Amino acid sequence: MLDQNTFTETIRAVQDIIRTSAEPMTREEILSYFKDMDLNAQQEEMVLEFLSTPHDDPQPEENEPETKEAEYEETAEKEETKESSAKKESAKDSVTDNISTSPMFQMYLEELKDIPEYTKEQQIDMYKKLLAGEESMVHAISNAWLRNVLEVAKKLAVSTEGFEDIVQEGNMALFLRLSELCGSHEKVDVEEELLTAVEEAMKSCIREQTGEDENENSVVGKVALVSEAVNYLKKQNGAQPTQKELADYVKIPEDELADILYMIDKAKKDS
Repeated sequence: MLDQNTFTETIRAVQDIIRTSAEPMTREEILSYFKDMDLNAQQEEMVLEFLSTPHDDPQPEENEPETKEAEYEETAEKEETKESSAKKESAKDSVTDNISTSPMFQMYLEELKDIPEYTKEQQIDMYKKLLAGEESMVHAISNAWLRNVLEVAKKLAVSTEGFEDIVQEGNMALFLRLSELCGSHEKVDVEEELLTAVEEAMKSCIREQTGEDENENSVVGKVALVSEAVNYLKKQNGAQPTQKELADYVKIPEDELADILYMIDKAKKDS
């Protein structure tokens, strides 16, 4: 059975590699990270389609002062530290306003201008086709839900800091749940299922950002990523990769990589 946490963390890690790699990754290189997850052909295509769609975090304009976002964060933090419930509510409103007017949020909105909007009837039809197994609906509904994901992120975010990560987690959870529902023929409220998946993923991300949750899921994902990278590089080069080669490939600092390799070795000895 596909482990959702490992899958999500691996998706996120591979996205980072694709974003920072000097050369485009081939289909085989991308899928090599998922080979132990027993994905079927349909799931592999969905993964490739998701990773080929730009999900990069919007970057501020080069000439934009770097202090602007810091000012937003500082305002939100000051507001949230006030003791009265009325002031706390006001702080939340302030955060929402700051997010709505921030450059990154406006960039998201700009990107969404070319995404078509669907009527309620059209969406219901798309959900029916998804449940019936029409794979193209995964991508279509993902696009249709981009505005919803953005609004949920704005509602849940406690500050402008890490807002891009929250949106990204929501998009990945949306993709994963759509993939699970595709062809399931389940009698479910698709909108409710998607909203629940997006909100839970975002809340988990927020808990991690605010120190309320452990990074266990992230560690699991990195362990899986490094294990796959070791196997791939060993097969490509005909020799065990050095720690530096591995660190360069997975874009993880060598000191952190050493800890992950230790965990992998320990798990092998204990098994």
